[in-house]
Amino acid sequence: MNIEVVRQIPFAELEERIRAVPLKGRAPDGSEIFVYSNAYVRVQEVLPDEVNPTTFYLLRKNLQFQRDLHAHLLAKGIDTLALDGALELHNQDEDKVWTLTPPIVEVTPRHVWYQPQEGEVEYMKDSPTANPCQRAWGVQIPIINDGLHRVAFAREQDRRVKVLWISGADARYPFYAHPNSWKDVQVFDEVPKDKMDKKMYRLPDCYAVYRNFDVIGCGAPRSVYA
Repeated sequence: MNIEVVRQIPFAELEERIRAVPLKGRAPDGSEIFVYSNAYVRVQEVLPDEVNPTTFYLLRKNLQFQRDLHAHLLAKGIDTLALDGALELHNQDEDKVWTLTPPIVEVTPRHVWYQPQEGEVEYMKDSPTANPCQRAWGVQIPIINDGLHRVAFAREQDRRVKVLWISGADARYPFYAHPNSWKDVQVFDEVPKDKMDKKMYRLPDCYAVYRNFDVIGCGAPRSVYA
């Protein structure tokens, strides 16, 4: 692995960049939409199981890349699972420069329906108008927005990982996919061809609300550097 650290990016600069991340889609007047402009952004250490994936697949090569990158940078005194800011890295084999942030976790609003288990209270059971929509509650769910393979690597190492934790994003533009369980995530050699095997997409035009981390040099969909 021939990757060098160009520079370390302090948190203050990273936070400023995050606030300038636009959606892929634009407002009706053509202007960009910045969902993080007034959000709360901080670095926080979490257990991988405390945050939720939003995909059913991992790519084997990307997972191996995270293992190799971690070992490579750890020899230089940098732990990719414990970043307090970002890194500007240069892959000299490909002559590519990119930004490695901590994995990005976004707290996103969802309405959930509680399915009572044996012995638990079932609400509105006897109501003649009861339906799942009336039993749905609005909650805030931490989802892995970017950097899933690194969180998966931390999970297989049984380690905590420092993430960029974002809450208070513009609620008019929730994350483009629903959360799912880690047990539903499988490792593949290639991206699944069927859209339904990839994610539970929230909208038909899912990438209209995709957070465009390309502007800070990372986070392109299905990037090997995630």
